[in-house]
Amino acid sequence: MSFVLPGEALCVEEEALPGEYVVSDGKGYLRSSVIGVAVLNKYRKIASVKPLVRKELTLRQGLVVEGWVYSVYEDVATVRIYRSNNSRVSAIGLIHVSQVSSEYVTDIYDYIRPGDTIKARVLNNTPPYLLTIKEPHLGVIHAYCSSCGEELYLANTGVLVCKNCGRVEKRKIASGNYILVA
Repeated sequence: MSFVLPGEALCVEEEALPGEYVVSDGKGYLRSSVIGVAVLNKYRKIASVKPLVRKELTLRQGLVVEGWVYSVYEDVATVRIYRSNNSRVSAIGLIHVSQVSSEYVTDIYDYIRPGDTIKARVLNNTPPYLLTIKEPHLGVIHAYCSSCGEELYLANTGVLVCKNCGRVEKRKIASGNYILVA
């Protein structure tokens, strides 16, 4: 067919079903979600787009991302997402207290704090992205002491220890992914 941009209408929903990199806009049109070449399979009645670049333009549900926690409130933490699939991205994510652990959480500060670097899974397809760290391999991968600001090291006991001031802190550690091990 022709060269298309994200959001460009390919056809109406009655003409074809959405295929790869094509979404329905809810107003009766099928639209491209990437830059590429539109392809219409007339026999199967499927509209798809062959992307020019294989990288995704946005985050999507199920991806594991890395981000920096920049604010934590009673029931939600705000995360600046900077990496997905070893590619640089720039997005904002939210972690609700119910997505921190499968157990009851009394204080979110026992799991994540401002300044922590985390690994999380994306739960939705639209910004702000909802994130979860419930899975064992998700959670904090790098943290700083909330007292003196030095890096925290993971001790054999599973807690984080500051080598500068000796403070012991608790976080939801991503199993096998923490950067500094004592």
